[in-house]
Amino acid sequence: MAAPKLNVELRNGGGRRYSIKLRKDGFIPGVIYGHNKETRSIKLNEIETLKVLKRFGSGSTVNLNLNGEVIPAIIKEIQKDIIKDNLLHIDFQQLSEDEEIKVFVPIVLLGKGKVESSTTIIQQQIMELEIRCLPKYIPNSVEVDVSNLKFGDSITVGDLNLGENIEILHDENEVIASLTANSKYEELEDDKDVPIYESDKSILDR
Repeated sequence: MAAPKLNVELRNGGGRRYSIKLRKDGFIPGVIYGHNKETRSIKLNEIETLKVLKRFGSGSTVNLNLNGEVIPAIIKEIQKDIIKDNLLHIDFQQLSEDEEIKVFVPIVLLGKGKVESSTTIIQQQIMELEIRCLPKYIPNSVEVDVSNLKFGDSITVGDLNLGENIEILHDENEVIASLTANSKYEELEDDKDVPIYESDKSILDR
C-alpha cells in the first residue's frame, strides 16, 4: 500500500497564542526534522490529517507535500489534549532513502474468528512490532495468521518471517498471541461449582 500524502505549509509563528489561533482556523502545528536535516515548522489541515491517522495509524509513513516538494517522513510523535482528545501538535521525522530507521508497526491478527469460541479466545500480548530497515521496506502493518492455532498454542516473534531486509528488534521467544480459555466461560464454570447452603436455598425458594 502506497504511503498517504499530506499537504503541509510552512508556518511563521510560534507560541501558545499562535497555536490556539491556528487550531481555531482548522490547522494543527507541527515540525519536520531529521538527521542532518533542517528542522521546519509546519501546519496541517486538521480534517485531512485526522482522515490519514484514522486509516493508517499514528506511526505510519507519509509523503508530505510542501509547496510541491515531496518529503517522505514518519509520524514520530502526536500530542493530544488529555481532556478533549484534540490534536495539539505532530512531529514528523524526515526519512533518507539510504538510512535505516527504527519504527513500530502495528500487528494485525488474521483468522481469529476461526478459532475463537464460547470457550476459547485469542490473547494478543504484543500490539506493535519494533523493526529496523530502510524506509522503502517499512510495512504499514505486520499480519499474523492465527487461524491454525490449537488450544494452548502460541505464536512467538521467532515464528515471523519478514524477509532479509527487515530486522525485528524483539527477543525471538516473546509471545505475540496465544489461544487460551475464555475467562467468561471459566467464570460460568466456577459458578456451577459453588455449593448452595441451606440459607441460600431459603432465599431461592422465596
